[in-house]
Amino acid sequence: MSKLVATLAGRLATDPGATDKDLPQAGVLVLLDEQGAEPTVVLTLRAAHMRLHAGEVAFPGGKCDPQDTSHWHTALREAEEETGLPRDAVEQLGVLPSVVTRTGIEVIACVGRLMTPVNLQLNPDELEEVFSVPLSFFAQADQLHLDRFEYRGRSRLVPRYEYKDYSIWGITAAILVKLVNTACDAGLELEDYWLGDS
Repeated sequence: MSKLVATLAGRLATDPGATDKDLPQAGVLVLLDEQGAEPTVVLTLRAAHMRLHAGEVAFPGGKCDPQDTSHWHTALREAEEETGLPRDAVEQLGVLPSVVTRTGIEVIACVGRLMTPVNLQLNPDELEEVFSVPLSFFAQADQLHLDRFEYRGRSRLVPRYEYKDYSIWGITAAILVKLVNTACDAGLELEDYWLGDS
């Protein structure tokens, strides 16, 4: 384990369970790959025919099913269904503070480390691509853009990164900001833009 990932692991929390039982829960997997020269973050590109979030960059994951015992259970189950990632190939490091989507879903980002090289088998019903981005990219302040977004009469600053041909925005970008602030002391500003009434 690299020094950076070890530092991150020491700063993460344990799975809190349902943190707001009034909100639907979701778990996503933030998978770190240390096989190369520096840690990378594994991301997916959702299939264009999907009913929700078609063609968007996202983490593997989804809504918690009633039979899921934890957010980790959800994140690993969904990652296996979407990418064929074996659950035992992931070392669980901890979770980031929750974020809430504009539609009122509370998302827990489960941060894990890939322990062994794997050949991912994409589920074409859900994904078009899996790709990796250096963790350090997201820590660069000049790579983070904040876009004004109006939704149901509320105005929020929504984070966005542009990496090669990929636009990474919304909750996915917000989780990445929290990740690098925790791991790298990046000090990037982020508005919890769907919380509260203001």
